[in-house]
Amino acid sequence: MGLPRFLAMDTATEACSVAVSTPAGVVEEFVVAVNAHSQLLLPMIQRVLDRAGITLADVGAIACGVGPGGFTGVRIGVSTAQALAMARGLPVYPVSSLQALAATVPQPQVLAALDARKGEVYAGVFCQDARGTPQLQGAEKVCAPDAVGWPAEGQWWGLGTGWQAYHAHWQGPGILGWSGDSFPRAEAALRLAQARYQAGDRGIIPALLEPHYIRPSLPENKQK
Repeated sequence: MGLPRFLAMDTATEACSVAVSTPAGVVEEFVVAVNAHSQLLLPMIQRVLDRAGITLADVGAIACGVGPGGFTGVRIGVSTAQALAMARGLPVYPVSSLQALAATVPQPQVLAALDARKGEVYAGVFCQDARGTPQLQGAEKVCAPDAVGWPAEGQWWGLGTGWQAYHAHWQGPGILGWSGDSFPRAEAALRLAQARYQAGDRGIIPALLEPHYIRPSLPENKQK
């Protein structure tokens, strides 16, 4: 039995992206557009399906970046994925947006960091497994830059908007380099979901899909 056709989305950061798998590869749309995800996401999904020459009825599973990231952006992605999956009775694959970020580069060891605002970052340490899939080491966290506690040993590549904002806090001989303009991408979330399917993971029902905020939601966040 072959892979189902996956539709993937990630709206957890300033970037909004959608991807769908085809026999010829992955079709993706990606744009950086702050506070516009609610207007962009559904038209992007339709355009990607059109470019792939398919409809939602041809999709067999949905992958969704669930954060960490902005509260509003994460909610938009999760609610859209749930609605589409429920409408078609499809399994859903929640994907960490930090893992999706780490999967955008071929580096074997990645220090993924997204600017969480309020003087904090979302951070995670990822090492590729034998299949080249970045796997989380320890736990993802949200904290001040000086409290991240990156590994003291090894050689690492820094990735994400957290590096653009706070790279001066994280210099050291183990840092091979960093890229501060990288975001999680739907294409990476799609590949991660496919790898899980190939390993026997059949996803979850849409009702179980939840945001992965890390930071507790405060009253003022709920209006943003």
